[in-house]
Amino acid sequence: MSKMKPLTYCAHFVSEKIRSIDLNLDQYVTTDNLLQNKKGVVKAESLPANPSNVTRYVEGDTLLANIRPYLKKIWYADICGGCSADVLTFRAKSGINPKFLYYALFRDDFFDHVMRGSKGTKMPRGDKNQIMGFLVPDYAPKTQQKIAAVLSALDAKIECNNRINAELEAMAKTLYDYWFVQFNFPDHNGHPYKSSGGKMVYNPTLKRKIPAGWHHSTIGETFKTHLGGTPSREKDEYWSPGEVNWLSSAENPGTFVVDPDERISYLGLQNSPAKLLPQGTVILSIVRHLRASILGIDAATNQSVVGIVESSMFKHCFIYPYIVREIPRLMVLRTGAQQPHINKGVLDESLLAVPDKSTIEAYTSLAAPLFLQMKNYHQQNRELTQLRDWLLPMLMNGQVTVV
Repeated sequence: MSKMKPLTYCAHFVSEKIRSIDLNLDQYVTTDNLLQNKKGVVKAESLPANPSNVTRYVEGDTLLANIRPYLKKIWYADICGGCSADVLTFRAKSGINPKFLYYALFRDDFFDHVMRGSKGTKMPRGDKNQIMGFLVPDYAPKTQQKIAAVLSALDAKIECNNRINAELEAMAKTLYDYWFVQFNFPDHNGHPYKSSGGKMVYNPTLKRKIPAGWHHSTIGETFKTHLGGTPSREKDEYWSPGEVNWLSSAENPGTFVVDPDERISYLGLQNSPAKLLPQGTVILSIVRHLRASILGIDAATNQSVVGIVESSMFKHCFIYPYIVREIPRLMVLRTGAQQPHINKGVLDESLLAVPDKSTIEAYTSLAAPLFLQMKNYHQQNRELTQLRDWLLPMLMNGQVTVV
């Protein structure tokens, strides 16, 4: 077992400021764009409405969301920028490797420590003085560097897979847009349909021209859609034993969901509005920042998520890019001040142009392999994450050493 010392000897809270007007969306970090379960950060939706001074962070700092610490929102900064007041910024002191500090705070027992000192019930916040009492392994700088290098190598592979997936998704989006937005799918001669003079017919419902032989429909008419639910947390038997994967939100940074947020029991599934959705279902978060993902596992969801189930004709490789394109329009239709959201009915009423069978079959044969590759990389990242999280506590407490 390694020797330990309080966090206050290893890091300090950053208090430097930067003007919000000097930041762009890639640089601004809030509790909203930090992802739960240690999944990093996504681009901010907006900057502060009124110009203000915010905390300045630099490359190598560790950022932590201090609202509802149990959500485990943490990020190692690889750029410089600014963050909101509810994000704590840690900077390593002399003799402490910044990446080692990040991994020391990445552990579940750190978040448990923060929650033990948190104040408030609905929106608990960590206590800064109590946080600095967290015990960090007291390793020599060389050992810190070795531990950080092992864990960083795993994270680098995960990030590499994420970049590949981003490229695959961009290819899939381009393919979808070419076929179903520009209508330049191959005609009978293999030429782009619309560009080659393919017949277009005005559709008064869609208020635009679509290829001859296509028709309009809605999401609700074309697919089975399901709004999730949450079993009562007052009944332990609804949550244990956890046989059913369950998602509390669709705030997933990747295209595929391959890990549940929690698990519920079959009894909990039967006694709540939740419904077990099959792999391939496209899920959409309908609260706050709308996000779409695809289930890579069978799972139920809470009431903030709508599932759109594949049909025999239309697979997730068609549904997902359609929903992603619809999100900007749906965002405008949100109602509510504190928790802006859309209703399931708004999604069900969304219009789409329905292709003929031969076109959708030809598209699926091209697009499905791209989505399968994405799913495989997500599953590989799940295995790499499990390996990292298994190694992390053993490296920190000295059970495993790096030579």
